[in-house]
Amino acid sequence: MLKRARRFVPHAVLLLAATIALVAGVAAAAVVPLPDRRDDFNSPGFIVRHAWTKYALIATSPLRADLSSQEKEQLVRRYFDLTARIERVEREAGDPATAPDVARADESDAARLRAERQGIENRVELVLEGWLASAVEDSGLTRRFGGDVVWPPPDFEFQDPPSVLVRSPRTEIRTESERLLEGDLPIERVEQIEADAERDGGTSALVVEIGGIAMYPAIVPPSSDYRGTLEDIAHEWVHHYLFFTPLGRRYFSSGKLTTLNETVADIVGRELGERMYAAHPLAEAPEASAPSPAPAQPAPQVDFTKTMRDLRRQVEALLAQGEVTRAEALMEQTRQYLADNGYYIRRLNQAYFAFHGSYADTAGSIDPIGPKLDELRQRSGTLRAFVRAAQALRSEADLDAALASGG
Repeated sequence: MLKRARRFVPHAVLLLAATIALVAGVAAAAVVPLPDRRDDFNSPGFIVRHAWTKYALIATSPLRADLSSQEKEQLVRRYFDLTARIERVEREAGDPATAPDVARADESDAARLRAERQGIENRVELVLEGWLASAVEDSGLTRRFGGDVVWPPPDFEFQDPPSVLVRSPRTEIRTESERLLEGDLPIERVEQIEADAERDGGTSALVVEIGGIAMYPAIVPPSSDYRGTLEDIAHEWVHHYLFFTPLGRRYFSSGKLTTLNETVADIVGRELGERMYAAHPLAEAPEASAPSPAPAQPAPQVDFTKTMRDLRRQVEALLAQGEVTRAEALMEQTRQYLADNGYYIRRLNQAYFAFHGSYADTAGSIDPIGPKLDELRQRSGTLRAFVRAAQALRSEADLDAALASGG
């Protein structure tokens, strides 16, 4: 009888996983807006599609043999090696100088490598989520639920992220709205979307490619940069963590609070990523450590960060004087100047600065929040103390008060 019952255990586990995934998917679809326009990114569809797979994988883990620490590192190394090889062959296939027969062979190789990578992707995600959970525990960023718990559990998906249509008024630099779009739209369609958004004459629009997004699971793009990917995974988890705090719940309340959230996630994500890397450095795979040589390019002769921050100050001054046309002409002139010196920006306008200004450590930002949070981190001593102080912030004034009090 017992032997017969055991035959149904895998089926019962799979049924339980599917039920959990269905409930989670319906709940997510209820709170996440459904796409209602052409080219919208289907957020509920993404959540439902990937949640059941992850739940099923976790639920059936008792039926599979555990991997050793060495096997986990080998699996992760293989994933990043495959990604580096995919990047190389796709770059070669897309080079106009590549012979047609070589390009076809590269495309075939890329398809084969992608299939192999897809076969191990879910297991690699689970390994990296486990490593992140350990880094969170070691940093003291757990929550008390009868015991120390990593909450929310790390959960991410390797996938090319969506794009974002950012709108700003032409008369000032301010994010007016953001809309998630499919991430692989052709440039002609992107330009049409921007033109449609600007048809009212008072809007500046830009379709931006983003590095990741903190849905649940978070989306992190596959990359051969192992160290950078660890930081990206940690960054998105910090947003999940902050959602349960005063700071995270106010993410969309104002531009300043968005910047506070993003900068805290940058600081904490970097440190957690470094902790993960220190624990699992992984010898660089041959493909990743020896990229194809690129044609020699002259070294840029301009300071990109200084140029962009000076431009932002000039643009804001002109807009404050009502000189919208002059401000836009100056941005286009600077864009062409940067392109001539090795820095290509497809479109440089008010929406560009509105979006990139949310990240206080980028060239597009002149916000003092970045240096202020850096100072708070230095004063805090431990990462745990910094997070506890930062998560309670409700405004930039709170940050100033924390610094003034010696926090």
